[in-house]
Amino acid sequence: MSFIEKARRAQIVECAIETICNLGFVQASLGQIAKQAGISKGVISYHFSSKDDLIQQVVTEVYTIAASFMQPMIEAETTPKGMLKAYIESNLAFVESHRKHVVAVVEIVTNTRTKDGELRFADDSTQSILNPLIELLRWGEQEGEFRKFSELGIRVLATTIRLAIDDFGVQIIKNPELDTEAYAQELVMLFSLATQASSGS
Repeated sequence: MSFIEKARRAQIVECAIETICNLGFVQASLGQIAKQAGISKGVISYHFSSKDDLIQQVVTEVYTIAASFMQPMIEAETTPKGMLKAYIESNLAFVESHRKHVVAVVEIVTNTRTKDGELRFADDSTQSILNPLIELLRWGEQEGEFRKFSELGIRVLATTIRLAIDDFGVQIIKNPELDTEAYAQELVMLFSLATQASSGS
């Protein structure tokens, strides 16, 4: 793609995010997205084969931005405890600084279904998000920084961490003045206790 084509696609993706955030996924038609972008539907159709194609790009774009935002903070740490703390803090910082992106993805993930009625992104997105967290918890267990986990226990803990982070997105939308730093500190403390190795291990 040329520079102009890439710029136009990026503009359409951002306008899709804005429209979905403001109107919700169901109401965010290609016509509404085109109106937000100040272009015709034909321009969108030129760059994206369908609304599904555009929505897929929105999800990919937001996850890519999130990874780029969080990864340096997490990789700056050298211990499992430090990485878990950075994982939680960087997630919440991303939510706070990219609220519209988060709202748009939540709308998409919870409303987009396949022809069979199954949630389109649920299984793949959940698994891809949980796996790195499970690996981090296992590393902490091996290093003796975290307690021993059963197969079920580690998945329950990883899922609970993700749900707590995801719920922060809901909370900050309801209460824009929510103290992100204080909220992160509480979550870090909570999951520090949940992963703490016993003195005898």
